[in-house]
Amino acid sequence: MIFTDKYKYKNIFTITLITFHIFFLLSIVLVEGYPQNNDILHIFKVVSLEGNLKFINGLYGPGYAYYTMIFSNSVTLLTIFIYCLGILSSYLIQNLLSDYSKDISKNEEFTLYLFTLLFHLIIIMSLGFNHSESIFLLLFYNGALFFILGYYLRNENYTHVIGLFLLGISILFRQHGVIALSFLFIFFLFFEFFHLKKNIFIFAKKYLIILMVLFSPYLLSLIHLYSIDAIRMWQTSFRLHMIINVDSWGDWRDLKYLIKTDDYKNFNIFQVDSNILLKTFLDFTGNALKVLYPFVLCFLIAFNLSKKKIILISLSLFIIFILVILPGFHKGYFPVILFCFISTIISFKEISQKKIVGFFIFILLFGHLFYLTERYSENTIQRYKVNKDIKNKIVPFLKDKEIKYQNIFADSLNFYSSKIDGDQHRLCNWGGWFLLHPYLEDYYPREVILGTKNKYCDVKVLITLDENIMKEYVSKKNINLAFKTDLHYVLIVN
Repeated sequence: MIFTDKYKYKNIFTITLITFHIFFLLSIVLVEGYPQNNDILHIFKVVSLEGNLKFINGLYGPGYAYYTMIFSNSVTLLTIFIYCLGILSSYLIQNLLSDYSKDISKNEEFTLYLFTLLFHLIIIMSLGFNHSESIFLLLFYNGALFFILGYYLRNENYTHVIGLFLLGISILFRQHGVIALSFLFIFFLFFEFFHLKKNIFIFAKKYLIILMVLFSPYLLSLIHLYSIDAIRMWQTSFRLHMIINVDSWGDWRDLKYLIKTDDYKNFNIFQVDSNILLKTFLDFTGNALKVLYPFVLCFLIAFNLSKKKIILISLSLFIIFILVILPGFHKGYFPVILFCFISTIISFKEISQKKIVGFFIFILLFGHLFYLTERYSENTIQRYKVNKDIKNKIVPFLKDKEIKYQNIFADSLNFYSSKIDGDQHRLCNWGGWFLLHPYLEDYYPREVILGTKNKYCDVKVLITLDENIMKEYVSKKNINLAFKTDLHYVLIVN
């Protein structure tokens, strides 16, 4: 029986992961692959462009352009790829546990498997069904697992080289990935010196080679981008201006006009009042702490029990990293969960001896996992309703009128369906951060809706979730309300 044999914790762990991946797959099927974050739709708009413009993807990096050149710009294919990476991470973590849990007591084995399961599910669930973040983090996570398994547990060169390769590739998909990888490299250096007590001259040469392999994909990419003049840091100023001045932005649909103003063009973060910067910093720090305090407490508890220096070092790296990426911490903290994961796991013997403390850590981690699961469920339900409304009410109308993606202006940045004819990247909308791309220099959404001839789209239908937008545009000449669904207003543009 599974609960009585000597492998019961391993078997329970395996069954739990299999069950999780089945339910995760069912949630994807339920929404028919509708993304929980619209960034991937804008990213694929960029990589569908002709020439070198496809590599200019701002905070997301050129990885998506390389990916689509090798594979496809299909959201469905990327969904399958990400799901497979999730399964691979579960397979690797199980192998890691099997090697790491040899010759330990049943009590220690229970602690090890329980907290590993919680951290593993937290890392995967922190992403939700978010393509633009998932491909980065899952490549990063799988790379770290391959490296730990091959370098520290099995001494297999080919295994840890695969890990280095995946880690190096991952940072091409996210601008802050370079920072995350640098911090991970520093962590392992400290791990060798303080935890494994190795002589720095013994492992320094190996880590110099590791450093070169780790960052070689990024360096090669930089060389390529510079050679074709495709280096643009066009989102950084936009994000900083948004953080400081978001209250004065007005209607986000008019961002195109905002980014043309002198106030925006001349914005300099170093000229902002120090009191405003301090208030903004404290607000973001408070918001980050509300989300990340379970991990900070886990660090402190693990150190209090084990007194291992590497845990304090890990906590310091964790905090510094969060401060570096503070404005975008809600999308950026995922990689450094690994530091807390490793710090807790290397203290599992001490934790297993203190059942009350272990229970408190369990409550912290389970509470965060519950929060992530609840958020994922809400997003899934919302996306299910939107997808169902589009598929059952809007798609039949579009097909009957022979309207394709390039004939649609969607008021919602999240508008998507695999059932609509034409290329998804030809859809027109308000643009979001995509408005800053050099390709959209002459793109003004409000003019496009009203029928101004342009190279981007030929609008015949306006689809909106907003009643006020509907009322604003039905008052215009040659725009009429065709019908209303449960969620959307569909307007015909003549």
